[in-house]
Amino acid sequence: MDDYFENVVNTIVLRDIIERESIRNVPLLRTLVRFIADNIGKQFSARSIVGVLKSQNTETSTNMVLNYLEYLCNAYIIDRIGRYNIHGKKILELGDSFYFEDLGLRNHLVGGNRRFDIEKLMENAVYRHLLRLGYTVYIGILHKAEIDFVAEKQGSTVYIQVCYMLASEDTVEREFGNLRMIKDSHPKYVVSMDRMYGKANVDGIRHLHLRDFLKLRSL
Repeated sequence: MDDYFENVVNTIVLRDIIERESIRNVPLLRTLVRFIADNIGKQFSARSIVGVLKSQNTETSTNMVLNYLEYLCNAYIIDRIGRYNIHGKKILELGDSFYFEDLGLRNHLVGGNRRFDIEKLMENAVYRHLLRLGYTVYIGILHKAEIDFVAEKQGSTVYIQVCYMLASEDTVEREFGNLRMIKDSHPKYVVSMDRMYGKANVDGIRHLHLRDFLKLRSL
């Protein structure tokens, strides 16, 4: 399987991106795609990525990072997802997150034992399922709180929080509490790997196991 994914990386990255876009700094492209793979779901600006890469002795520029990210998106390796101000009902211009089109490819790029990546992978899986259901997806911002996903389709909106386990009262309060602050009547979900947290419905917020969420054909 590793040989298969390595062939995919070489074919897509080397042929479809490097040749088509006439990229000269191939090591930077490889470093960037691995950096995104290791940080899926995190908020980044091109400037912050440049700062991180420079701290790792990789010289680049903001424009180059922006161009390379666009190439990776155009090649269907990663997706860029913007931020949405829930209170102001508007899309924010700064701070994007990135998710992978294929988790197998992502896992191959980062390599090693990634057992602490479970929450990243869960978020990526939920994001991909929302796209399959036809939603346009954003990261939600409500005052100082972050909502993992705001999904919109044909005038309807869904809010979703994703966490590994609801293992403490603090975690429960954070995940359900962030959704509770949203004062509209649109559907709200907490998705985790717990089979059931207490009640399936808390203050109108529905809790689902990841496996059950991924089986849904509508929200």
